[in-house]
Amino acid sequence: MAGRVGQIMPAYSALYTTGSNDGAPDCANKFLLKDVLRKEFGGENISVCSDNGGVAMVYDTHHFVKTPEEAAAVSMNATTDLDLGHDAIYSKYLGQALKDNMVALDTIKQSVWRNFYWRMRLGDFDPASMVQYQGIDKTHLNTPANQVLNEDIARQSIVLLKNAQKILPMTVFEHRITLIGPNANSSKTQLGNYAGIPDQAISIYNGILYALTKAESHTEFGYSTGGCKDTACTALNHTLLEEATFAASQAQTVVMVLGMSGHQEGEGHDRGDTSCSTTGRKNDVLGLPGCQLELLQAVVKVGRPVVLVLMNGGPLSIPWAVKNVDTIVEVWYPGARGGLAVSDVLFGHFNPGGRMPVTTVSSSEDLRDSSDYRMAPSPGRTYKYFSGKPLFPFGYGLSYTTFNYSTVTLSAQSVKVCDRLTASVTVTNTGKKAGGEVTQMYITTPSQSAYTVPLMSMQGFNRANIPANGEVKVDFAIDALSMSVVNSKGVDVVNPGSYTVYIGGHAPMQGFTDGIMKAEFTVTGEMTTTSECPSVRKCFACSG
Repeated sequence: MAGRVGQIMPAYSALYTTGSNDGAPDCANKFLLKDVLRKEFGGENISVCSDNGGVAMVYDTHHFVKTPEEAAAVSMNATTDLDLGHDAIYSKYLGQALKDNMVALDTIKQSVWRNFYWRMRLGDFDPASMVQYQGIDKTHLNTPANQVLNEDIARQSIVLLKNAQKILPMTVFEHRITLIGPNANSSKTQLGNYAGIPDQAISIYNGILYALTKAESHTEFGYSTGGCKDTACTALNHTLLEEATFAASQAQTVVMVLGMSGHQEGEGHDRGDTSCSTTGRKNDVLGLPGCQLELLQAVVKVGRPVVLVLMNGGPLSIPWAVKNVDTIVEVWYPGARGGLAVSDVLFGHFNPGGRMPVTTVSSSEDLRDSSDYRMAPSPGRTYKYFSGKPLFPFGYGLSYTTFNYSTVTLSAQSVKVCDRLTASVTVTNTGKKAGGEVTQMYITTPSQSAYTVPLMSMQGFNRANIPANGEVKVDFAIDALSMSVVNSKGVDVVNPGSYTVYIGGHAPMQGFTDGIMKAEFTVTGEMTTTSECPSVRKCFACSG
C-alpha cells in the first residue's frame, strides 16, 4: 500500500489460516481479498486480477466447487475483479451465476467500477497524444542503452561462491582454455523462461571467444558438450566424454557450465526426480540433473584447475562440488547478453559483487516436506528460521578482493519502545583490487512463549564500491519496524528485552559466522504495536 499499487494478482495456491479455515483458493479467498486487502490494508479501490486460468482452477484443479458457475460466483464474491485466461469463466458463466442468485448485481457493478477506474487512470479512453505509454513502440526495444543495461544487470547479479586457489580471474593470455558442459553454448537456456526473444543471444562460449578475439589473444580455446545431449543430460556419450576429458587434460584452465534450464524448472512445474542412466544413480531433486555430476567428476579427476559455472533459477545443492571444485560461480539465467557478462567476470574485467538471494541447503533432506509450509518447525524455512548448516547462507558472495569489518558501534545501549538508534560499522577493503561490498544488518529479537520469532531478520543493507585499501563508514537506522515481530494475531509489535545486531557480508547462519560483527542493546517499556509508534515507516523499503 505504501507503494500505491493499483492492481494485484492472487496466487494459484489455496490458503488455510485462522481467518480462512476452508482452504479457499486465493482467487476465491474472502479472508485474503476482502478482510486483509480491502479492509485491513485499505485497498478498497485496488483491482484484483486473477493469474492466467486462476478462476477456472477454483473448480477444475482445486475442486473447491463443483461447477464453473460456482467458481465464477465465489471468485466474484471474494472480489476478484478480472478473470485472466483463455478459460473465460466470467464471460461464459458469470451471467448464469447471477441468474441463479449466486452473486449480487451490485457486487459485479463494484468490480466493473474498479476495473474502469484504473483503465481511466491509465488513459485507455484518452487520445493517444495524451498517454505517455502510447509513445512506446518497437524503436524503444533492444536499443544500445537496453543492451548495456542487460549486461550490467547480469554482471552485478553474478555471485562468486568459491575461489579457493584464486583460479579466477583468468587472463586472456592463458595457454589453453577448455569450455565444457551442456549450458556452455546454449544461448536459449540462459534466457530462462518468461523471456522475450532477442534478436541476438550471446552464449558463454561466444562471450569468451569475443574477449579473446578483442584482446588479440593467441590462447587456444576449445569447447565440448562433455557428452550431454542437452541440459537434462540423462545419459553420457562415452566418446564425447573421453574427448572432453582429454581436452581438459591439455588445458591450463577448464571452465564447466552446468545447471538447469527453463524446461526443468519454472512456473507450473517443479524439478522432478532425475537419474543418470549411464550409472543408474538417482539424483537429489535439488542437485545437478541427469549425469551432470558424473561429467563434473570425470573432468575434475583429470587434475586441471576447474571453474564451475552454474546456470539456474532456483538454488542447486552441490555438496560434492563445494568439497572438490576450487572455483564456483553462480550466474543464474543471465539473459541475452549474459555471455559477455560472464566473460567479463571470468577474465577480471568486472569484480563480482552479487549476493545469494536464497539459502542453499546441502540436499532436499534438509527441508521439510513441501506439503508443510509452516516456517518455524525444525529445521525451519528460509534464513529466518533454518537452524541447520547451509551450503551457502542467504546474502553470501565473495569478491576478487577482501573486506574487513570494525566492531559495531551503537548510538545507545538502551532505548524505549518506539525510540530509534543507529548501528555503525567501518568496512575496509584489505585487498589489492577495488570491489563492491554489500554490508548487511540482521537483528534477533527477544524470544516469546506465545509465538515463534525468527532466528534473525535482515533489517538493512548497503552496497558500496570501495577502492583498494580504502574504507567506508556504514550507518544503519534501527526503528520500531526494524525491531518488530509479527505476533500470533498477525500484528507487528515491539517487545521489551534484549536485542542483538549482526553486521557483515552475509546472514550469520551456522558455520558462517566468521567476520560477522555483533552488538547488543535493550528495549524497555511495555509491548507496543508499531502503529502506536509515531512516524514509523510503513514498509521495509520506505524512508523513515
